[in-house]
Amino acid sequence: MTWLYLSLATAFCYACLNIFSRVVSVDSKNPRALSIAFNLVSTVMALILLLLTGSFKNFSLPTQAEAWVYFLIAAFFYGIFERLRFFATKMLDASIYSIIGNISVIIAFSISLILYNETLTISKFAGSFLILLSLLMVVEIKKSKISVKSLVVGLIASIAVGIAMGLDKKGATFFNPEVYNLLLWVAPLIILYVPGITFKEINDEFKKFSWKIYLLSFFNFIGFYLGLKAFLLAEATKVIPVIQLSTIMTVIAGIFLLKEKNNLFKKIIAGIIAVIGVFLLR
Repeated sequence: MTWLYLSLATAFCYACLNIFSRVVSVDSKNPRALSIAFNLVSTVMALILLLLTGSFKNFSLPTQAEAWVYFLIAAFFYGIFERLRFFATKMLDASIYSIIGNISVIIAFSISLILYNETLTISKFAGSFLILLSLLMVVEIKKSKISVKSLVVGLIASIAVGIAMGLDKKGATFFNPEVYNLLLWVAPLIILYVPGITFKEINDEFKKFSWKIYLLSFFNFIGFYLGLKAFLLAEATKVIPVIQLSTIMTVIAGIFLLKEKNNLFKKIIAGIIAVIGVFLLR
């Protein structure tokens, strides 16, 4: 049951990340610079973890070409996600973005069917349908304040991270988890940086948010690391649904902490449907 505790801890970290990302990003003048600052801090944290766990003593990199292909693809899509994440949280309520984010589960699950030979069942198909239904409930543009642009940004970010998540189990089996964790913070910085951004823009975000960036990075870094550990102990189709409990946690926290009470009933129902859908994917 260790995988379950690790997955639940990951879900809690991601829920905290979702809420706090909204708080920080709405005041950011440059979400891409904020993301670079966020990733730089996370990279340092990953390096510290590598040193504290002693994993550097047995530092090694895989020689198989397959390992690097999966890593580079995952790094590319994590880079796309990191580039868009704070734009999405700036434009969308935390409770809405967390529900839209469940599309990543379908993407990751679909990849799991192909890469890990996991079977498609009626319950898993029904779970995918419910997740899509929850998505439609919160993005009914005519009756909500969600713009097409914010919806597109949220969907692209969710699809990108879904692809990356689907490849994480592969990466975790080829690499030492601590090494893989560090590399996946360093590599996406290239995509974040191109085209160039000035040091001043990044430094301005550090000055404006200071400790808040460190707290954001802590939740994301710990959540990602615990998730990798869970992937090593159980099937992806077991771990991912539990992690996505962060959806309902975020919806509830968003209502009470961020006062996101517009379309309240729809959000709660959509969140519940999404969680049921995620568990049917098990």
